[in-house]
Amino acid sequence: MSKVLFLVSPTLNSFVDRRKGTTGNKIDCAFQHFKNSTISNVQIGALAGATALLGSAVVKKTPELASQVAGKGFFTKFVKYLNAAPKPVKIAAGALAGLSLLVRTYNKGKIEQKYLDRAQFVDHTFTLDGEGIKAQKLSDTKVK
Repeated sequence: MSKVLFLVSPTLNSFVDRRKGTTGNKIDCAFQHFKNSTISNVQIGALAGATALLGSAVVKKTPELASQVAGKGFFTKFVKYLNAAPKPVKIAAGALAGLSLLVRTYNKGKIEQKYLDRAQFVDHTFTLDGEGIKAQKLSDTKVK
């Protein structure tokens, strides 16, 4: 469940952010976040699958490990295959997965800034706090 929330949390957050402006802008931002997260998760899954595939080749060559895996469920086999993979392969896969997460985070910041700037451009306001004229008008009416 936490992986699902990790995948869609920036997507959901873009819908409730007041600074994003119009609904169309919020939808575009949410789509870009979803696409960014999906690409990263597919890359990480492919790395895990490739590592497990190499681990399965090691398990097939070792009779002791093959007997431990025989008759087990998918998840148990997958974990055993990951553990049986050569150490340099696991290190490389971990490094590439970390790089994928760094790129995802970098792109998340770029996406946020792009759609905040787009919302300010539509509002014709360019303030540093990103609130715009609408927020200033709301604060003026609350004071009175």
